[in-house]
Amino acid sequence: MIRLAVMLSSYVGCSLRQVPKVLEVVSLVLGADLGQPVSHVTVKDWLEKCGLAVYDRSQKRHTAEEAYALIVDNSISLGGQDLHVQLSAPAAHPGRALRHSDVSVERIAVCQGWSKADTERELNATAERRGRLPEYAVNDNGRVLCPVFDEIGIPDHRDISHSFALCLEKAYAPARDFREFIAKKGYARKFSHTKWAYLMPPKRPEFARFMNVFATVDWAKRVLDNDFRLSPDESAMLSFVKRNASLVEELHEVMTGFEHMLKLCKTEGLSRQTAQHCRNYIYRNFMGSTRRVRQLGQDLLEYFDREEALLGQGQTHIISSDVIESTFGFLKGRMSPNKNNGYTPIVLMIPLHMALADDQQRRHFNVSELLANTTIRDVKEWRWHNLLPNPLAKRQRTLQKAG
Repeated sequence: MIRLAVMLSSYVGCSLRQVPKVLEVVSLVLGADLGQPVSHVTVKDWLEKCGLAVYDRSQKRHTAEEAYALIVDNSISLGGQDLHVQLSAPAAHPGRALRHSDVSVERIAVCQGWSKADTERELNATAERRGRLPEYAVNDNGRVLCPVFDEIGIPDHRDISHSFALCLEKAYAPARDFREFIAKKGYARKFSHTKWAYLMPPKRPEFARFMNVFATVDWAKRVLDNDFRLSPDESAMLSFVKRNASLVEELHEVMTGFEHMLKLCKTEGLSRQTAQHCRNYIYRNFMGSTRRVRQLGQDLLEYFDREEALLGQGQTHIISSDVIESTFGFLKGRMSPNKNNGYTPIVLMIPLHMALADDQQRRHFNVSELLANTTIRDVKEWRWHNLLPNPLAKRQRTLQKAG
């Protein structure tokens, strides 16, 4: 039963309160005797103990001879607390898109705003434990991470998705027609509760908005291509798309090129061959287009030149940090929506989720061994050394009822 409960939450993605209900249904439908009903608090304890056991084991299984790469991010600010995560992967690209089963968790820590000194301390601790520096690191162009890697002497690749978004922002953010188009698109969202709701554009997060702009571009291109299907009222409501047809076509061209280069670099990795292929594509498809697309193409050429300079002879490197971004997405789905809770030991689901991403590890997942080697006291001690006090407790003390 414990194994089933742990896998339901860390692999399937059930919430802590859903797991007891699923266990009840399994017992009812299959006639299996799963013992006494459990509470969500018990499930949380199992997850934290198993997660800590897997985390400790992953830190001890590597040798100093292994060449590795780090994927690092300081992300998810929650109630003034920032989560720092380091994932390690084999230095050589696996020849396909990186999966959760390819990486292991090197470090999880929380701080109130990661300074250069804090980040450098965590990276040095990892290098000391592994017995060597990583061959290279991948990050999301973080303003703290980039200079720290330079100081330590770790070659750092800038994630291709974040880098492209920065180049896109530089080329299009100042453009008046782009700003007006995005503003009109935002206004069109106001019709979401009308009979025209099915035609509304996708909601675009304001955070990292240029990383999510292509959902809007794809929607606008579909509106243009299907304009003959729209009724007069629908066409009038979406007329701003047709007025910006040249901008939409231009962005669609850019989107097509980026998706081509992104797929190549994710599946085959960054090598001298893939970098040259991307440069050739940019020369053919970007440099003969509009001024903005040419500017974007020039920035991308400089990006590939910088990244290729970090390669050794015959090397193929990882250049995408998608695996850590999806890890953060998984964690957000498991955490309390109340930001005042801050970070709790539930973050230990990260190494557990990574371990269960591999089919063989799922088949041989020995929950009894993990629980036998870890106690609640171990979890509390880990929390004391790696997490910050719960902001909710501070809130309750500050806003207590007056006597």
